[in-house]
Amino acid sequence: MRAEILENLTTLLQNEEVKSINTAANEAIRNYRSLLADEQLLAKPAEEEQTEEELAIILENRKMDTKIEELIIEFKERRKAQRKKKEEEEKVNLIAKKGILAEFKELVENEENIGAAFSKRKEIQERWKELGNVPKDKFEDIQSQYSRLNDFFNYNINIYKEIQEHDLKRNYSLKNKIIFDLNGLKEEKSIKKTQSTLNELIAEWDEIGPTFQEKWEELKEQFWGTVNELRSKIKAHYVAQAEKLEKNLETKLSLIERSREIAELTATTIKGWNSATEKALALQDEWKKTGAVAKDKNKEVWEEFRASFDVFFAKKNDFFKALKKDSSKNLNLKKEIVQKAEEIKHSDDWKNTTIELKNLQNKWKEIGHTGKAEQKVWEQFRAACDFFFHNKKEYYANRESIEAENMKKKREVIKEIASFSLPDNSSEAIQQLKDFSAKFLEIGNVPFKQKDEVYNEYKAALDKHYDSLKLDRKEKTKINYKNKLEGMVKKGNSQTINKERDYLKRKLINLNNEIGQYENNMGFFGNSKGAEKMKADIQKKIDKNKQEIEVISQKLMLIKDV
Repeated sequence: MRAEILENLTTLLQNEEVKSINTAANEAIRNYRSLLADEQLLAKPAEEEQTEEELAIILENRKMDTKIEELIIEFKERRKAQRKKKEEEEKVNLIAKKGILAEFKELVENEENIGAAFSKRKEIQERWKELGNVPKDKFEDIQSQYSRLNDFFNYNINIYKEIQEHDLKRNYSLKNKIIFDLNGLKEEKSIKKTQSTLNELIAEWDEIGPTFQEKWEELKEQFWGTVNELRSKIKAHYVAQAEKLEKNLETKLSLIERSREIAELTATTIKGWNSATEKALALQDEWKKTGAVAKDKNKEVWEEFRASFDVFFAKKNDFFKALKKDSSKNLNLKKEIVQKAEEIKHSDDWKNTTIELKNLQNKWKEIGHTGKAEQKVWEQFRAACDFFFHNKKEYYANRESIEAENMKKKREVIKEIASFSLPDNSSEAIQQLKDFSAKFLEIGNVPFKQKDEVYNEYKAALDKHYDSLKLDRKEKTKINYKNKLEGMVKKGNSQTINKERDYLKRKLINLNNEIGQYENNMGFFGNSKGAEKMKADIQKKIDKNKQEIEVISQKLMLIKDV
């Protein structure tokens, strides 16, 4: 939901017109504040350790929170700027409308030419209509002045001589339509919509021309009677709302006082802290159920309330940190042992893996208790050990049949390799040969006496295909050795890989020592014909060692990437 809110606000703020996104943006912000409050109430107790996945989620949420807060600030700044601009425009419009009223008053009182009066009145109406809103607290007053002048113009000057009967009827019908709409507005549930529509209908009423004089008083009474009734309804709503907000404020102030008592709570046992936490959460639930307060007070009271819980939970967190310091360290050590056991439990290197698991069991015994998590990690470790030793027992109980079956499977793979036709695409060919290698190496042990025989058959079948690909010796060695390592990894033979690494390092040291010895010996030979031959022989040995060093270095790099 947090990502949706971030995306929603980002999209909304691409709109330059803040007014058009105000409702949607406020809704997104309310959803976000509600999300934060819910997360705080549902947050894990401090004594429960966060998993790496949960920590990663928390970190990602904080990054999104930072972006969301920046967007909220941007929205509020833009809305503030828009409101300020709107207020400035309304002040300017108010001054302009007052000027128009002065002109209108002069027209009503002094103009005797009916034609000129109508022309001037039309100009005034157009200018009045073109001007935007004025401050809300000035609207009723200035609109009333305009309405009175409009009435004076319509009825105190002899204008009806030049108005045709159908205009009077039309205006009468339009004014009745407005009265009808006003009465319908009484059923509107939304006060905001009621107020907005009411102002529109009043403005529309003033724009309609005169109607029958004998009907005017009745129309006017109906119109203003309904307008005043709606205004009373609006006023009553805001009074009731203000009273409700004030009552909610009083309730929340009392909750703040109780929250300060929560901040003073302390305990010396887990049971004591759990009891205190229940009281804290119950008080937070009361706060959540309490309605809203006035906007200018909301942030202040919330921060006061939250501050008490920050103190409480900080003290609780310190208590459990001290309590869990040792057990947490032991738990991490045992989790590492469980992870290692899980990595090698599939191995069929029975001897070395047995030694490694027994060493892990001895390490386990040396580590202290881990608290509540002890039983869970122990069951995980025991399950990994049991899995391996069960497989080992099954293997030795049926060793001959298993190895015979493995021999049969490996020879079938060798036949597949021998009968395989290489595709024209070299990359595809190499990948298929690697798949054959993986399939062969995944098969378990074979009878010891036939081990070298079947491996040589397998290698010969592969080499035949690799030779036809015309790969250089270095690339061929790399592919074969990588296949071998992948087979070890799939079987979980980490001990075998470690032994292979140590063997290659020792061999690398020996080869470098031999090269050093050879180069030292060459320094003792003279320039005789026989000496030159001996130098050439030694140089061949040096070159051969260097080639082998290059191959070993390549193998060590491959082991490093495993």
